[in-house]
Amino acid sequence: MDNYRFSRTFLSDSGCVSCPRRWGLRLWVTVLAVSMLFCQVAGFRRRITDRTYVPLTPIILNTTASNYTYVTGETAILYCAVENLGTKTVTWRRANPSVILTVGLYTYFGDSRFQTQNVLHKDQWNLHIRNVSLDDQGRYECQVSTKARDIRRSFYLNVKEHTSSTTYVEKNQRLVLRCNASSDSYPQDDLDWFMNGHKVESSDTEGITITKSVAYRSQTIWSELVIAHARMQHAGTYICRTSDKLVTNIKVNILNAGKDNVKRGTEKSDKGLLFEDTKSQKESYSSPLTGSWTLIFGIIFCVLS
Repeated sequence: MDNYRFSRTFLSDSGCVSCPRRWGLRLWVTVLAVSMLFCQVAGFRRRITDRTYVPLTPIILNTTASNYTYVTGETAILYCAVENLGTKTVTWRRANPSVILTVGLYTYFGDSRFQTQNVLHKDQWNLHIRNVSLDDQGRYECQVSTKARDIRRSFYLNVKEHTSSTTYVEKNQRLVLRCNASSDSYPQDDLDWFMNGHKVESSDTEGITITKSVAYRSQTIWSELVIAHARMQHAGTYICRTSDKLVTNIKVNILNAGKDNVKRGTEKSDKGLLFEDTKSQKESYSSPLTGSWTLIFGIIFCVLS
């Protein structure tokens, strides 16, 4: 009887598969995967064990000024740069009397004029005081909330009373007024012009043109008011302002250099109108009369001769 050698194979629907080779490959892949997982876990644990975590201490930087001067009606801004703030909070307070104004972005003091704005890319927590007044002058503190309360910096705000400037322009001449406003984080939304409390708009019939431009790099907005032919009704006090900041306050006097012969430096009334002195008025009234008598005497002399 012939001897037959049988291999350990199984016949399945998908074909003949060698069992030792199949299970050996699976075992090898499993061992490799478990080894890689073990190495990853061991390395991660080693990194955690070797790492010594040291919390960073907040620091108030001296990169901003400590003394600021503003004019009444403006928005005063005190700049405070804080590094490594983490989970701490910045508090603004007035030194004398000691009053907490803002905590983080929340206004703690019962005055909505005081607000804190966070400039993320500069790590700044700046105190804004809208419509600043003489009573707001004094010393302020920017403080990081810690148990020791030793991370702080002092600032001084000086407030000056607003004084308007005066400009003169001849009647029918071109009047040009300019102003600009800037911000620490973004340019102001708009600039508006007012004349004697009434808003000034561009008008073709009145010859009034208002142009504006914005520079995002310097965070500044400019505005120019042009009156092509200034007339007497254009005299008054012009104010250029943003929604929360008085920028320019100019008193404009229109000089009538024609019939009335109005000159610069003459006396002004309460309404801003200009008047000549008594001597000039007498001369202006006597001049027509003198000319008439000269004409009459000339005619009589010609007839008699």
